[in-house]
Amino acid sequence: MSFFGTLIHQPRKLWLRRALFQIHLWAGVLLSLYIVVIALTGSILVFRSELTRALLPKTLSPYASDRLAPLATLLERFRIAYPRAKLENIQMPSPQAPVYLLFAADNRRHAFTLLADPVTAEIRMQPRTWLYWTYELHANLLLGSARGVQVNGIGALGLLLLTFTGLFLWWPGIRTWVRGLRIGFKNNLRRINYDAHNAIGFWTLLIVSWWALSGIYFAWYRQVTAAVAVISPIQGMRTPVASAQPNRGTDRASLDQILAAIHQASPHGQLFSLGDPLLSSTSLYALVDLRAPGDFSHRDIITISTTDARILTIWHYGQNQTAGDWFLWAMHPLHFGTLWGPFFKIVWAIAGLALAVLSITGLLMYWNRFLRHQF
Repeated sequence: MSFFGTLIHQPRKLWLRRALFQIHLWAGVLLSLYIVVIALTGSILVFRSELTRALLPKTLSPYASDRLAPLATLLERFRIAYPRAKLENIQMPSPQAPVYLLFAADNRRHAFTLLADPVTAEIRMQPRTWLYWTYELHANLLLGSARGVQVNGIGALGLLLLTFTGLFLWWPGIRTWVRGLRIGFKNNLRRINYDAHNAIGFWTLLIVSWWALSGIYFAWYRQVTAAVAVISPIQGMRTPVASAQPNRGTDRASLDQILAAIHQASPHGQLFSLGDPLLSSTSLYALVDLRAPGDFSHRDIITISTTDARILTIWHYGQNQTAGDWFLWAMHPLHFGTLWGPFFKIVWAIAGLALAVLSITGLLMYWNRFLRHQF
């Protein structure tokens, strides 16, 4: 029988399958703890916005768009309270997150976050809650942003390897392939565990593969973008290049001029965040959401000169034109699963839990087949 004939009818006889089994086995064992941690924290972070809102101080004023404290008042209070700190970014209040968020760094470059009441502009330190550490564990593995993202990229490569080898190992042959889609609960526990591993692996294959691809993209987005561009041109997802540079003078435009220029450049959007709001550098960027506040899938990303309030670049993020644009754009929303309402959030959270179960059932299979005979 030919290779393809054996693959279709009796794949267990192939030497390639035995080799891929060893790769799948040891990659799964080595990555098991990593996968469980990433899966569980990811399932929690699907509801990050809801949890963040629940953890806000109860003494904050109710959100009202017509009563928001002026941004200039808030910035002046920051200057007085933290004269030696640098304010790197400010996030505007919205119904989803009814509070000003100020991201700053002290003179030793230690980052900290402040909350400000949306109406009174009262500033207070934001404590690092369990949700903060959950995010840091998921996104950076508590290693810092630069190193953690790279390690996560390596973990994502391993996860992608597991999905590829797992699909090959899942195929039992054309006569019995349907068995791999379900769990036979009438069998013994070892067989149930085996069926669960196979069935969960099959039904979560697409989303787990995408999580792996997007993890690789987050770690090495330039390289992934270059690879995608070989197959399909990148247009809408290409970062714009400024045709002019900001002036190097010491003069600064007023904050009102900056905000007016942003509104003129994106009149139908809502300002979500403003980088360097104290205008300490020669340029800053603004994120203007075109749909719901915090919807990062469609927004204008504007770079503006702080010396004369001149627009340097405007990136209409989400206006995709090619297959390559859509592929890169989908990295974020399909990774986080937070943009399409509660139903999809629940589905993504369940899929994250399923990934953790997939790793645990794989370890149990390793125990049942090998380790239990050693004791």
